[in-house]
Amino acid sequence: MSWQLLVGSSVFLFSVNGLLHRVLMKADKSDPYAQTVVFTGLVGMFAFVILLLRGGFQSTITLNQLPIFGLITGLTAVAGVFTFKGFKLIEASEHTILLTTSRIWSVIGAIVILGEALSPPKLIGAGMIIGGVMITEWRVKVFVFNRGALYVLAAAACYAIAEIYSFYILRDFDSTTFLVYAALFIVAVMLLIRPSTIRKFSFYGKPKKLANILVVSMNDTVANLFVFGAYQVGRNALQIGPLLATQTIVTVLLAFLILRETDNASQKVLGAIAAVTGSVLIL
Repeated sequence: MSWQLLVGSSVFLFSVNGLLHRVLMKADKSDPYAQTVVFTGLVGMFAFVILLLRGGFQSTITLNQLPIFGLITGLTAVAGVFTFKGFKLIEASEHTILLTTSRIWSVIGAIVILGEALSPPKLIGAGMIIGGVMITEWRVKVFVFNRGALYVLAAAACYAIAEIYSFYILRDFDSTTFLVYAALFIVAVMLLIRPSTIRKFSFYGKPKKLANILVVSMNDTVANLFVFGAYQVGRNALQIGPLLATQTIVTVLLAFLILRETDNASQKVLGAIAAVTGSVLIL
């Protein structure tokens, strides 16, 4: 499978997940920490099943890689909590546009950490992504960056840096094995720091909520493996990262159609178009 098709498939799965996460986190008794732990744990379990079907672990963590795994764990855990806090406070369509700013950090990381080349169109594209965010957040002649928006912007930065270091590890590491290790470390750290999170797991006891979290976890497992596989095929983080931003338009459209998130619709559409146009220029 080509890296373009892998990325395209992951975009669709991530877009569907954005809506499903929003549905879960809108509930009064939902908890961002529990969502991070349960979601990440299930992703690790699905990846582990895939590993077993393939014959077991394919790679081992070296001493040199251990600090990088620690950094990825910390960044992803923080990003997960901030992401789900954001889903509680803002709409799915706005959330996904703000999360697109992670592509700016991805470009910077690909240049600084992975040594990939920069060009003027990439700088223009980064500016258009920022412009898309500004259009989305404009309210009555002021920018309204509420708490939810700030959570998502912080999550975007954390995700992007974690993604770049993940690509660095994946230059010579099996992607499914990597996903299992990463999920295990994140869950362990979260429960060690906040053991009271376990009491919130009862939220997923109802069939609809359980079905929701199982679907998003399975989708995320496959989508992440597609992204990692795309990088291992193409070795082009500068292209893969921005292409993932196209999920912005898909999510905004799905939010309009399914969740009826029609407030400030024209701004969201213009913001999404600007953000995705910028992402294309970054290619």
